[in-house]
Amino acid sequence: FITATDGNHGRGVAWTATTLGQKSVVHMPRGSAPERLHNIQAAGANADIIEGNYDDAVRLSRKEAAENGWVIVQDTSWEGYEEIPAWIMQGYGTMGSEALDQLEGYGVERPDLVILQAGVGCMAGAICAYIVNRYKENPPKIVIAEAAIADCLYQGAVANDGKYRIVDGDLQTIMAGLACGEPNILGWDILRNHV
Repeated sequence: FITATDGNHGRGVAWTATTLGQKSVVHMPRGSAPERLHNIQAAGANADIIEGNYDDAVRLSRKEAAENGWVIVQDTSWEGYEEIPAWIMQGYGTMGSEALDQLEGYGVERPDLVILQAGVGCMAGAICAYIVNRYKENPPKIVIAEAAIADCLYQGAVANDGKYRIVDGDLQTIMAGLACGEPNILGWDILRNHV
């Protein structure tokens, strides 16, 4: 198995591969925390931090998967690669369910506003979809926060033509996992309609 990550996703892929008696390769973008790299390696992966950004790490993972016949387990999607990212998004939906159940336990019928961070938009799209489906009659306002230098979702929204946008460049932020210039097309489809 191979993936790109700045931490938790790669650690999960490494743990799962090791548990299944398989090997894993994890590429991390420049700026990833060394502690996260060590945690992924401790979970059994052959992991490294590359010189490029998150999108570069995804491209490298795609290339190596194609060259070696490996299974890529990535939380972003592109044309022809949508099934595994959809499963990952379904998993992220669990976070939305748990958070909203906790709020209801505190007597909050429904939030008025939900702010979601976004890199590629996988987690944000999944939580957004869960919220919109849970509160069909009166969904809360949903706002997406992303790094200004890596604002692919914002640029797609500003263009207002329904198409996603890709931003490039250094994309250097203090959160390597949010330095994403290429959106998850599944997440974009949800976010453009509900945010």
